[in-house]
Amino acid sequence: MTINRSINALNGRTEAIAPLSALCAWSASASDFGPTARNRAAGAIVDVMATMIAGKHDASTAAVVAAVDGLGDGPCLAFGAEKGLSSPWAALVNGTAAHALDFDDNFAPAFTHASAVLVPALLSLVHERQGSGIALIEAYIVGLELQGRIGRLMQPSHYERGWHSTSTIGAIGTAGACARLMGASADQILTAMSVATSMAGGSKLQFGSMMKPVHAGLAAKNAVLAARLAMTGLSADPDPFSASWGFAALTGQAAAEPGVMMAGLNEELEIETSGLHAKRFPCCGAVHRNLDALKLVLQAPGVSTETIDRIELLLPDMARQNLRFDRPGNEMEARFSGTYCTARLLLDGNLLLRHFTAGSVREERVTSWLPRIRLTGYDNALMNDGADFEAVTRAFLKDGRVVEAAVSHPKGSPQNPLSQDDLRQKFHACCDWAGCAAAAGTLFRLASSLATADDTAAVMQEIARNITGK
Repeated sequence: MTINRSINALNGRTEAIAPLSALCAWSASASDFGPTARNRAAGAIVDVMATMIAGKHDASTAAVVAAVDGLGDGPCLAFGAEKGLSSPWAALVNGTAAHALDFDDNFAPAFTHASAVLVPALLSLVHERQGSGIALIEAYIVGLELQGRIGRLMQPSHYERGWHSTSTIGAIGTAGACARLMGASADQILTAMSVATSMAGGSKLQFGSMMKPVHAGLAAKNAVLAARLAMTGLSADPDPFSASWGFAALTGQAAAEPGVMMAGLNEELEIETSGLHAKRFPCCGAVHRNLDALKLVLQAPGVSTETIDRIELLLPDMARQNLRFDRPGNEMEARFSGTYCTARLLLDGNLLLRHFTAGSVREERVTSWLPRIRLTGYDNALMNDGADFEAVTRAFLKDGRVVEAAVSHPKGSPQNPLSQDDLRQKFHACCDWAGCAAAAGTLFRLASSLATADDTAAVMQEIARNITGK
């Protein structure tokens, strides 16, 4: 009887491992990606390059740069540092810079800021070793697919429990992408992801603090390190997700079915079906639909700042909880304040990087509006396709009328994407904020060339020269 139980347990474990093994086999060799996937990946790299430039002087980035000083130099560009670093430390710095201003993209299936982890990790590796832009793009697509398919297994319970998925799922999926870029076998990719589950962590409690962007940096660093460990021959458990002590059971849904990670593999890609939500506002993505809806409300006849008495935002409770600060005390909290972002857009007609400073958050004309704005969460069950949802902004006018608008696909979403001109303008705005406006055109061209470069390390060297002046 004991022998039979052992055989049954072994057979069950083999069945559980099979889907992940097949996914890793696909990750090691997949390359038949169409133009939509490749173009979106290239655009994501340019977008995150912009946010890394913009975030290079942020206090969180500066703290990380200071912390790694003296731990070892290297060839990799680290935004905000005066000298190059080795790939894990560069990934840590650059992931932090990418996420510092919350201007980087969202990825609905995994509930992650996918590119703020993927791009810094992969760029640190291509800067450290010669490689092609094609290899970079393919590794990015694989990494996004891994994040999305792990998200199918883990979400939404993982996020609802308070885990910051960027720091957990982001690290694990990106570890697979880094291993792919390094020429790993399927077994090595699986090992890299298993290793990363032992590094993954991070609570949403940090939203609105300096630590929140460091989560993206830690995820990128952990992904690089996990891949490098896997390439040395280190072994790890082959069933890191669905086992009784696996990552899903510990941090998400205890009865996860691993087969969900395989549905549609070789038929569709997450980057094509779900896509990425690039940001046009430098703040938490939970409020972007409401901000777009406010713009629509303000276009209605007779609606203006002077005619509005109060405003109500309706959004899923999960998104409402991310907007933690109705009375923000600083610029970090303001990025997670639906009231502040709404008031600022109402009064200034836009929401820009310069609106998130200590001084701007204290402006009396803005703070006086905060009590007149209310956020109301509705049932999360009404959310569709992971983090995709409808949000409503409702303006109550002084004459008794109520004007409202609903938005499901904010500007920057796959259904309502940023144009190339939008992306270029965002890139220039980020360079201007960072004090390198004169080099913006050159940097945009270089970032855009990474996808097709024969030698990505040479392009990164040129980017570094334009950033640092050295």
